[in-house]
Amino acid sequence: MAKAKRKSTVPSRPRGRRSKDMPAGREALLVAATHAFACHGFDGADLRSVAAAANVSANLVRVHFGNKAALWEACLDRVVAIGLPAMAGVQEIACDSERPLSERLCGVISEIAAFYAAHPDVRDFVVRHAAEVPERAVLVSDRLLRPAYATVRELFSAGIEAGIVRSRHPALFFALLNAALNQPPAFPMLLNRIAPEIDPETSRDLLVETTIATFLHLPR
Repeated sequence: MAKAKRKSTVPSRPRGRRSKDMPAGREALLVAATHAFACHGFDGADLRSVAAAANVSANLVRVHFGNKAALWEACLDRVVAIGLPAMAGVQEIACDSERPLSERLCGVISEIAAFYAAHPDVRDFVVRHAAEVPERAVLVSDRLLRPAYATVRELFSAGIEAGIVRSRHPALFFALLNAALNQPPAFPMLLNRIAPEIDPETSRDLLVETTIATFLHLPR
């Protein structure tokens, strides 16, 4: 006679799913939602797909955030939290009067490029939503773009005055510089396909070097 299987006393939950009591669930949703909003915009981001990417059940979006708009605002809070330390680092370089002006300019460009390479979703989130509907664009501008510009405005103005920065206005230089450094994650491989002699491992260093050589008129 076959023995009866002993029932487990451990409550079961769907494999691969986090319960709403697990603190990682909310953060996983924010990471997945930031990526979705960065890639597809507000209207294109699908909450079920976000939950699937976060490996949580779809109802947890409403449990943690209530609705899509609140989720987007929470993602903006996360993006700001990631961006603020980077802004502080850039400002520290920009305000270091012990270093030559040209050296500070090069340091700021390198710091911005490193941030973009490390946080592609943050970069794409800002770029996309700064140009979307006015309500979200104003929030992104007020909380990220203007503060980021404020950290380098005086440095860029000094560079223009000294003839090192090739621009008529620091805001124009800020915009052009960010556009040049704002390359997609696939940039190293795309460049390698065009020019196989360029090693993908060094392509971002070459991008910074080329940007500095193009935008700055450095003293010999």
